Amino acid sequence: MRIERIELIGFKSFSDRTIFNFHPGITGIVGPNGCGKSNVVDAFRWVLGEQSAKTLRSEKMEEVIFNGSATKKTRGMAEVTLVISGLNHSGYSSDDNGKGSSDVAYVTRRLYRSGESEYILNKNQCRLKDIKDLFLDTGLEVKSYSILDQEGISNILNSKPEERRVLIEEVAGIMKYNVRKREALAKLELSRTNLQRINDIISEVKKQIYLLDRIAKKAERYKNLSSEVSSIELKISKRDYDSLKNSFNEIISEFNILKERESLKKAELTKIENISELKRIELLENESTLKELQKKLQELEHEIAELEKNIAISATERDNLIEYLSKLYQQEEDFNFRRKEALLRKGEVEIIRDEILSDLGEKEKILFEKTNFLSSLEEEVSDKEKLLEEKRRVLFKKSEESSSLKNELGRLRSSLEELSRRETSAQQDIENLQKKIIEIVSFINDTELKLKEKMKILSILRENKESVNTGLSVKRNKIEEIRAALSNLREEIASYKTRLESLKEIIFDKPTRDFIIENTGFNTLKSISDIIEVDKEYEKAIEGALSEKVGLYLLSSYNDIEKAISFLNEKDFNRIAFLPVNPSIHCESSVNVDVPEGAIGRASSFVKTIGDYIGIVKALLDDIFIVRSLKDAINLIICGKRFCFATLNGEVIEPSGVVIAGEVKSVFKRKREIRELELILENKKVYAEQIESELFSTQEYIEKRESELSDIEFKIVEIEKELSLLKLTEDKQREEKERLERKLTYIRTEADNLNQERRSLLSLIKEKEHEVQSYEANKELAEKENISLSSEIVQKRTNLESLRSEVTDLRLTIASLKEKIESAFREKEALIKNIEEIDHKKDFLFQEISSVRSRISQRESEVRDNEEKIKSIVFSADNFKRKISERKDLVEEEKQGLIKAEQDIKLVRREIELLSSKLMEIDISRVEHKVKLENISANIQKNYGLDIDTLEVESVTPEDEEKLIVLKEKIQELGPVNLGTIEEYEELRSRYDFLCKQREDLLKSITELEEAITKINATTKRRLKDAYEILRMKFSEVFTTLFGGGKADLILTDEENILETGIEIIAQPPGKKLQNINLLSGGEKTLTALSLLFASFLIKPTPLCILDEADATLDESNTERFARMLKELSDDIQFIVVTHNRTTMSAADYLYGITMEEAGVSKVLSIQLVEA
Repeated sequence: MRIERIELIGFKSFSDRTIFNFHPGITGIVGPNGCGKSNVVDAFRWVLGEQSAKTLRSEKMEEVIFNGSATKKTRGMAEVTLVISGLNHSGYSSDDNGKGSSDVAYVTRRLYRSGESEYILNKNQCRLKDIKDLFLDTGLEVKSYSILDQEGISNILNSKPEERRVLIEEVAGIMKYNVRKREALAKLELSRTNLQRINDIISEVKKQIYLLDRIAKKAERYKNLSSEVSSIELKISKRDYDSLKNSFNEIISEFNILKERESLKKAELTKIENISELKRIELLENESTLKELQKKLQELEHEIAELEKNIAISATERDNLIEYLSKLYQQEEDFNFRRKEALLRKGEVEIIRDEILSDLGEKEKILFEKTNFLSSLEEEVSDKEKLLEEKRRVLFKKSEESSSLKNELGRLRSSLEELSRRETSAQQDIENLQKKIIEIVSFINDTELKLKEKMKILSILRENKESVNTGLSVKRNKIEEIRAALSNLREEIASYKTRLESLKEIIFDKPTRDFIIENTGFNTLKSISDIIEVDKEYEKAIEGALSEKVGLYLLSSYNDIEKAISFLNEKDFNRIAFLPVNPSIHCESSVNVDVPEGAIGRASSFVKTIGDYIGIVKALLDDIFIVRSLKDAINLIICGKRFCFATLNGEVIEPSGVVIAGEVKSVFKRKREIRELELILENKKVYAEQIESELFSTQEYIEKRESELSDIEFKIVEIEKELSLLKLTEDKQREEKERLERKLTYIRTEADNLNQERRSLLSLIKEKEHEVQSYEANKELAEKENISLSSEIVQKRTNLESLRSEVTDLRLTIASLKEKIESAFREKEALIKNIEEIDHKKDFLFQEISSVRSRISQRESEVRDNEEKIKSIVFSADNFKRKISERKDLVEEEKQGLIKAEQDIKLVRREIELLSSKLMEIDISRVEHKVKLENISANIQKNYGLDIDTLEVESVTPEDEEKLIVLKEKIQELGPVNLGTIEEYEELRSRYDFLCKQREDLLKSITELEEAITKINATTKRRLKDAYEILRMKFSEVFTTLFGGGKADLILTDEENILETGIEIIAQPPGKKLQNINLLSGGEKTLTALSLLFASFLIKPTPLCILDEADATLDESNTERFARMLKELSDDIQFIVVTHNRTTMSAADYLYGITMEEAGVSKVLSIQLVEA
């Protein structure tokens, strides 16, 4: 099997379709923290069937659906598809029709936001079980170690020994056997439960068969009597049918005569209605013509209004145009005035320009003279400044030399200060080091004391741990005993419940009772067995005394009984007995008769009545006496005691001497058993609650002690860590003391060297101070010469600036005059342009005035034309008004004629209604006769399968009617008889045979399941032993390879019980003593867990192994060994490694990079590294 690819759609941070193609070898998945690398691992877990949201790092399963980002909408569905090839199975569908088979399987899981989930195998919906079966014993099960992260590594080492056995089971390849065994055990338990239930049912069915045998014979007698009754009733039905049929024919004849008279009246009504309809049509046509005339009049009036509106609009427009023309004349005058003003301003501007041109010539002449004098003065100042610059350069050079000497002197003085500071600091360091050495010696002594105290505490904790473990062992054994007792008790409760349900099913005729309650509206329905209780000794006697009445139902009155029977007859229920609670007539009882000698007492005195039903009990049982045996009853009858007697065994002797014997229904016995079972169940439940409470308290005690043990172990680990830390601290402090002593020796030597260097530096500083004094004297003389020359240059430059200011003023004045000339020119141009614009506007204004005059004339013409049209339309409107008046008179006349016709129609309709009423009465009588005839016919057809019309029977004689009464009395004497008893008896017999066959099949199935479980246990035991030995050896080899030495082993906690044993891991890295694996470092724990995992792969390679940052705790050398091991195993196993480690990345053949350019959305990049 090989993983080809995995496709993700809307899964966690992968919003769009994302495909990871996997190749043989090692595939690395890399990327920064939080980019979604582990989401790929979660996708594998999810598609393989993981059901725990916590394992998928979520609160609830819905959180695996992409929840949206700033730019992407929330997804409504998450889907992951895993494509695998190289299947050894066959028959998996590879096409849409599910008919193909292929070596490739497509496994898909979908989850919708609504909570609905789908599993799809090769595009066909399937169950989660089908997915699990596909990967069973491949190493890719959900709970296997093929997908391993840091938590999984921790689980391998920290889990209980019994939980580690999964590794051996995977290596042994018995996962499929375990699944089959669990299924077989479940089937075995179900089969045993079913067998127990079938045995109970068979027992009850057998009793019912014995009971029904006597009742079926009674039903046969009833059937023969009923046959004779049916023959006579058939003759009576034929007589009644013929009489009704003659009466029915007479009714039909009368009905036809009245029907004919009704038809004539309806024809007359139709004729009158047609005439009325014609008049109505004429009226409608005239009204339509009237409406058209009125509409045309309205159109003319509307046209007049429109014309009057147009006249008003034209007049308004004319007045507006006259006003507008006046405004145009005013604008013309304004334009003439503005043109005159512009011409005057143009002449003034030309005069001003000529005056400015004259002044400009004089100013330019003066500027030329001043500029020449300014040039000569600037040359003189420049020469003086060059001389001063030369002198300053010489002075600057001397200043630099003096400054250099001063700087050197300052540096020497700083060096002297630094040497003094360093000498002082060295002395201070010597003192500080001496103090630190003293402190370290004291700390080492304190650490040694703490180490002794911690060792003492560690010894006490280990003793406490041993004590707690001993107590826990006792309590765990006790809890197993409690669980076993509780399991047995629950089985007993289940058995009692089954028996109780069976008894209730037998006693209560639930379908009949429910039917009566539902269809009659009665709230409750009690039977005679519900209202009395009987002591065990008298159960058979009372049930024999009641006989068939033991199952009768109690209702309020005879009306309710009739109502219930009517519903039961419709559904063909078996024969049922009823009794009114407060019957108006009670049979007289022998309550005043003394109990015959030899009888125990009245039957009513041996029952306990529940509720206010004492009258009913007395009515049923007061006339019956209880005797001890059948012999006593016979003696009493022989002696002339003509009463009804019931024996303790259930035999009954009636006053007529009839003896009734046989097995009774045992209703009261079963009722008593039900009460006893309910009491037993209640006691068992209370006892079970007590055991559960004891179990809960014991579990609480164990949890508390385990918590204490965990705390003790945690404290032991913490103290061991503290001990290691104290030892490490002590070693570090000793090293620090040695280092400080070496440093003290070095600093003392350094202090002596600094003292000698300071004395040499003081001599050199004095020489440099003398040189600086000589340079300072020469510098002062040169500075005085420069000051004199600078004063002369300043005077000349002042004169120069004054002259420059005058030249600048002249230039500004000339520029101002030129600007004024230019401004006058621009103003003249603007005036000329303005005059042209005014002339243009005057031309436009002249055209507008002509246009307005023309429009005014046009509006006056429109007003005159519209006034003429109005006069013409008014004449036409008057003609229409005259026609409308004439048409209204005609319409009113026709309406009066129509009213008279409708009155005639009402008279005819009244006559028709009277005829219809008579017809209805006759028709009701006809229908009643017809229904009676049909009922008689249907009853004959239903009961006898005969057609009464063609039936030929003899006439009914008085003897027949007398015989019918006798036959019914005989049937009445038989009492309640269920005609379906015979069929029921046969059905029970068939059911009994079927149940026996089912019991044989179940026994055979249980035997086969037990044999299968035995074979599975034998196979798994053999495979587990072989797998343990091989895994133990391979684990030791891989451990030595990954650690570069050391040793490791696997120990079974219970070698005698290989099927349930746990596994202890023993690990001893090189250079360390054998110790608890919890004391190993993080990297050592990781390598130990990986050694065990890789050892299992060497024995039984898994198709795929996913390692999610499993190398996070490994150092560089361990990572290299880890990478080499991956390379070796990658020939047979596909590895997918999520990592941040460069060494692990370099071992990969392919790399997938996961990035998150947009918050919340993962993106994939792939790189192939095989060729590189």
